[in-house]
Amino acid sequence: MEISRDQFDRIAANAWRDRLARALRKSVAGYGDTSQQLRDDFLTLAIDAAETARFRTEQGAAGYVLGAWYLEPGFESRSRLLGALFASALPEFRRLHAMNGWLAVAIREPGNVAAADDGLRKAFEMTHAWGTRAAGAN
Repeated sequence: MEISRDQFDRIAANAWRDRLARALRKSVAGYGDTSQQLRDDFLTLAIDAAETARFRTEQGAAGYVLGAWYLEPGFESRSRLLGALFASALPEFRRLHAMNGWLAVAIREPGNVAAADDGLRKAFEMTHAWGTRAAGAN
């Protein structure tokens, strides 16, 4: 029996989606209380939005999905600075860290985009020493 690369990629993506769904049910208040259909729809939207935001690693996509649970998929449209960060060529780990700084403030202070942008700037500056290229790039 042979499995094509496309089949293998779908199997891996489905397994990751299942792990993510289990982690959300276990760790996020209210997630398991929603209907299975709503959870499935949310995961589809949030994972697609994470891909659009160029989060390719499981850690990056999961971070985006968690933020989307609290703020909704596409939350980056609330901030020009966050949108610019997602569109930048910076390594994913720096974009993820800065996004988490933005999310921490946006969840704590809904509607205060200026404060969330400041949180992004502070988190981003903390990663300056990590560089501008992906790990292993010369």
